[in-house]
Amino acid sequence: MAKIIDLAPHDPLPNGPAVVVMRRFEEDDPKTVMIELIAIDADRSEGNARMTDAHGAPLSFEEATRQASERAHAASIETIYRIDRTAGPVEREIAAHGGDHSASSDMVDSDVEDGETGGDMRDHNHNEAPRRF
Repeated sequence: MAKIIDLAPHDPLPNGPAVVVMRRFEEDDPKTVMIELIAIDADRSEGNARMTDAHGAPLSFEEATRQASERAHAASIETIYRIDRTAGPVEREIAAHGGDHSASSDMVDSDVEDGETGGDMRDHNHNEAPRRF
């Protein structure tokens, strides 16, 4: 059985090889929580898979951990890392405001790869400073 290490909400992902079970908010729907399995190779390349049951519903954190343990055992990986990105106080505050990142002065949401910058996930204008309401 693999050893399970729980990481704090804002801890970085470990170096590989590693298996990580992560609970996080869905990027395009911050009211939805998802569980994903992240396999990290020794060269830090990652493979992600959303963990769902046979009906497409998200697994519980415990069931996802059990399945990750089976996969880690099959790959001869001795440690599973679990991280709950929904558990931080900033994340809970933002979730309570429907995903509006301007609700927290501690966090500005920017996802440059997707063309999103600013204090609110709906702000897509690169030329404006982050909005604070």
